[in-house]
Amino acid sequence: MKIQLLSEALALAYVHNPCRIQATALWKTLEQINNFYSDYTMEKAELKSLKLWNDNMLYTFWNKDRNHINIDEEDLQLFNMIIVHESQINESIKKQFRSKKSYFKLIHNNKDIVDIQIPEDYYIRDVDINTEVSMVSDLICNCYDDIKPNINEVTKWINHAVFRKDLWIWIIEKKTEKPVALGIAELDMNIKEGALEWIQVLPSYHGKKLGKVLVTELLKRLEPYANFTIVSGEVDNTTNPERLYRSCGFTGNDIWHVLRK
Repeated sequence: MKIQLLSEALALAYVHNPCRIQATALWKTLEQINNFYSDYTMEKAELKSLKLWNDNMLYTFWNKDRNHINIDEEDLQLFNMIIVHESQINESIKKQFRSKKSYFKLIHNNKDIVDIQIPEDYYIRDVDINTEVSMVSDLICNCYDDIKPNINEVTKWINHAVFRKDLWIWIIEKKTEKPVALGIAELDMNIKEGALEWIQVLPSYHGKKLGKVLVTELLKRLEPYANFTIVSGEVDNTTNPERLYRSCGFTGNDIWHVLRK
């Protein structure tokens, strides 16, 4: 009952400020909430503060009534990893962790969707989930040096409750009839949240606005069902995905940091 109450209160807080309350889509937190210790305060059924952690990681820590929260020294010593909003971080915290990666989280209102035409040498089609999972894995692997999801991992995505087969799309090059770009989105009907998970264009096809085509197509497919759509990405990515998403109507200024010892 305690976890159910917390989950419901967290969902209510999240929909009012999705980019500030959690670093990821809400369902990812709720899916593993039983694996965390929790400490929270509520007032008139409203969640006022929340701390989620396990033996290794501080996952969530915020207070609705404060713009800045100090992470105490005991927590900094205890955890090997913390996920912290920009408003909480300072130089003293940074010094205690070996590595820091920063991620933006943006939101789209699912109303003001830009219109863009796909270049005439390409077309969009749905991914065939039954036969093309290995192709999804291959394309993502060919876009990164350090991210290599295998077939088993991609198959797990299909089994998530937020999976919809019409939110997995290719951009196909007409000349070769081969996929050159991939878009994957998810839909959480519990809170009507859309999330862009993968927007990938093969490096040799950059500069053709195919990423923007993927984003706008997925937003159009989400629009009848989702009240808002979120997206996140690495701040220091050389391809500057934040610029792409902002050009498609995403807004916000929230930055989350993942610190590791």
